Amino acid sequence: MQQVSQTVYALLFLVMVLASFFHMQAPVLGLALLIILPPVKHQFAAIKMAALFAVLFVPAMLGLIAGYQNSTYLILKDFYYFSIPVLFVTAGIVLSRRIDVELFLKTIIIAGVLISFLVTGVSVSYMGLGSLTDPYSAHYAIGIVGTPAPPLAFACLLFSWKFNIRLFRRALFRLFLGINAFGIYMFASRTYLIITLCFVMLLVVDKIRKVWIFPVIFLLGLLVIVVPFITVSVNSDSTFINKIMGSFNEVSIGNYNTEQDINLRYRGYESFMALRGYLSGGMRDWIFGGLGKLIDLKTFVRLGEDTDFQYIPVLHNGWLYILVKTGAVGVLVYMTIFFGLIVTKWKLYADAKSKPIIRMFSAFIIGSVLSLLLTNYIVTAFFNMEMSIVMVTLGYSYLNLHVLLHQFKARQQQQQQQMSTELAGLNIY
Repeated sequence: MQQVSQTVYALLFLVMVLASFFHMQAPVLGLALLIILPPVKHQFAAIKMAALFAVLFVPAMLGLIAGYQNSTYLILKDFYYFSIPVLFVTAGIVLSRRIDVELFLKTIIIAGVLISFLVTGVSVSYMGLGSLTDPYSAHYAIGIVGTPAPPLAFACLLFSWKFNIRLFRRALFRLFLGINAFGIYMFASRTYLIITLCFVMLLVVDKIRKVWIFPVIFLLGLLVIVVPFITVSVNSDSTFINKIMGSFNEVSIGNYNTEQDINLRYRGYESFMALRGYLSGGMRDWIFGGLGKLIDLKTFVRLGEDTDFQYIPVLHNGWLYILVKTGAVGVLVYMTIFFGLIVTKWKLYADAKSKPIIRMFSAFIIGSVLSLLLTNYIVTAFFNMEMSIVMVTLGYSYLNLHVLLHQFKARQQQQQQQMSTELAGLNIY
């Protein structure tokens, strides 16, 4: 019966990932809630572990108080976005009590394989076989939203190999590794490339001496801060390489004046206008932001089919979205929680004496957090259905790691008590 239950929840998770590929918000949310809710009384202990991430609601509530005069619809819309990371991390936490580690990892890997076939099939159906050599053109021609299942699956396979955790026979392992690598290629996505690099980096970064841990974390934090202000000049014949390098130009914050510059660097322009609007506010706006606040672009920009907007409720840059809606308090809370996870789990991952399963879950937490921190500049990663699999993986790894550490500590205390009892017995005689 328990095995049947595990299979059902693994299928729910798999379908949720597939639905996120097509950007089907209602099914993704419904499946996440279905994972969390029944039976609540048996999952209460697990849900309590989501308290750390529930703190993310605090700046949203303060932003609600500060922006109570704004449109009710826009306030509810912002509150919905700020609930997304809490919802999916909680789904991962609850899922860790419902399916075992091997089944969870296999589900992610199978999801990656299916998504890789999907993105390849859809690209070929729209653009023909030419999409196999120019996936970037196919990606933008059909407007795929996608999901980073292939990068996560690729990471699961690599870390299972690193820590000698056998999930599949060698032939299947190599086949699935190749398929997911090809899926990453077919997506031709800067976002997914960043996620892949975050996890691949962790394969070797544990060799860094402990003295370098905090300088590396500091540099990562610095990178998160300075990326929007970097501008790179690119001259390349390769469309995808040009897009990768030009990403710095596209997100670089600036007050672009011409219509061409605004369209080419729209993400940087909207970020500039959001920052200018934030700084033009009062002390309350700086500290608490304001839910429901609109960003004034000062000009009409074509953002949809035959639709021009001057005021926008959401930004591509998730960090500025947090800043505008929840103020400095919101940015500080997000930074504290997620950089805190990196600092505390890095020690566990870098410790060669730790059990492989502990190191693997530590790696998944660090990789997931780094992926969210960096891609939040591009696709508002914390508030995007597309990134649901990353947040679920974070929640699943977080609770499993906590349980393993608790069990390990309890076992050590039991051994110490047993040793003390034996020594006391020797002293009697």
